[in-house]
Amino acid sequence: MTFNGSAVNITVREVMSHTAGLRVSVFPDDFDKYLIRRADNVSQTIKPFKDIDLSSKPGTAFNYSNYGYQMVGAIIESILNNTYENEMKKIFTQLNMNSTFAERREAIYKHRPQYYQLSNLTSGTLQKCHIIDELTSYEGWWPAGGIISTAEDMIKFGNVMIAAYKGILPLDFISQKTVKELWRPETIGIELPKEMGDNDYGKAWFIQRNPSPFKEVIWHSGGITGTTTLLKLFPGENMVGVAFVNRGAVEAIEKLVLDIAKMFKQFT
Repeated sequence: MTFNGSAVNITVREVMSHTAGLRVSVFPDDFDKYLIRRADNVSQTIKPFKDIDLSSKPGTAFNYSNYGYQMVGAIIESILNNTYENEMKKIFTQLNMNSTFAERREAIYKHRPQYYQLSNLTSGTLQKCHIIDELTSYEGWWPAGGIISTAEDMIKFGNVMIAAYKGILPLDFISQKTVKELWRPETIGIELPKEMGDNDYGKAWFIQRNPSPFKEVIWHSGGITGTTTLLKLFPGENMVGVAFVNRGAVEAIEKLVLDIAKMFKQFT
């Protein structure tokens, strides 16, 4: 990789914490260049941007980059000599996440909702999503997105992560050491964008700095046109909060999950 025209090295730790300097996804240009290009595996998706100059010096700034997790997925494929999709299927099966899939364009998923968006920011009138959703292919882009799931399955996943964090996981899935490493903040002392708010970032997870009234809050959100998702883990209270909305850019989803968690906290 290069920064300001000079070759630099980046680490997996930097890539997973979005501090490697990889560029932020640009809409709609990146959709036109990359996302509608179907790929047979994750490794094929990193070729179009492998020669792009870094946006910041590695280790100095936080830049959320889907490309970084495509790189992580390609590393997984190389080490395990298997596709990322097949490895995810193994995990979903092991955790009994029977309604979670790597999305494929031709597949029909039972009970899948229609996606909506607001016709404008003030009217509140819903309309079906733009046709770009019908054109976009997620094949090969699963590390960054395109995983279909249910709230029930995500609660299973969240409970497994909390159990592993506490060292009481009966499954041979992930170690306590690994979870603690994932949830260790990597962005302390690093320049953060305003939208990060009161959060740091570990590896694949946000960590809330002042989680009161909870002991800890570990979370991640996701979304694209027509969908908003949120997963919040409360390890100290043994609680998992999940919300899916079939509409894009629903900011109230975080308050909803936190308000419900506060109601349940009194029973923990």
